[in-house]
Amino acid sequence: MNFLSAALLLATLNLASPSQEFDRGRTAFLRGEYERAVSIIHPLLYPDLRLESESDVVQAHRMLGVSYLFENKQTEARDEFRKLLELSPDYRFDPLLDPPKVVEFFNGIVREQQAQLGDIDIRLKKREEELNRHVGQMLVRRTERHSYLINFVPFGAGQFQNQQRRKGWAFLGAEAVLGATSLGTFMANVAIYGWHPVRYCMGQPTAPSTGCPTSAIDHSREDSSRKLTDVQVVSGALFFGVAIAGMVDAIANYQAEVPLGDTYEQPASSTGAWHLLPSLSPLAAGAALVTSF
Repeated sequence: MNFLSAALLLATLNLASPSQEFDRGRTAFLRGEYERAVSIIHPLLYPDLRLESESDVVQAHRMLGVSYLFENKQTEARDEFRKLLELSPDYRFDPLLDPPKVVEFFNGIVREQQAQLGDIDIRLKKREEELNRHVGQMLVRRTERHSYLINFVPFGAGQFQNQQRRKGWAFLGAEAVLGATSLGTFMANVAIYGWHPVRYCMGQPTAPSTGCPTSAIDHSREDSSRKLTDVQVVSGALFFGVAIAGMVDAIANYQAEVPLGDTYEQPASSTGAWHLLPSLSPLAAGAALVTSF
């Protein structure tokens, strides 16, 4: 018998109208049973709105927000109070009747929304002033065209064109050092030893190796010249390797056009322009200088 009574009571609750459920939720809210109030009122708003009166919807969001706040669920309370302000932007809690905690929390949300609206108004006014200032002018998009051939110029030229200054200075420095080393050793080699180093006999630094025994030929100048040549070749090869790497990097980051920003310019006008037009008549032929206004 108890089971049957419980089943009947449950069926009665399920058949209750939204207005009856709303009254039950409000009663729980007024008693301070906030968790129970949420469990009753929340299904009246989510996922589908079941309340027919707009005032009931406003009060439902109000009671949900307060209930969530006292249940220490500030995120949910904030959402409900924002929806309350969407439905009724002028709604305010009474500092004399409502708990200070609720009044302070709700007023904080009101200030946030007013600040956001103020920022939007300021941005709209600035945009309107900007448009009014350029009335009669046309918007021109300025771009800078880049040459593809610059990518094949060494010493970081492609990087500087691509606005990659750090890379540009790195390639410029490396190639300058390697190129100077290769060229410097070449010039020093030629200046000191000539195109073909002279062989001398050991113990006779001024006597050529002609007629000198093979075992007595001094190869020290040749060896020194060969070392300078090795430095020249290695530094030169590294120079070309770095230069090629710089070209590949410049091509990979190449942009044919780079935007420089927008500007407003006065449109070109033909007012006051002079034109030379042919003039023909039955009695004469010539030209006429005309202008337009």
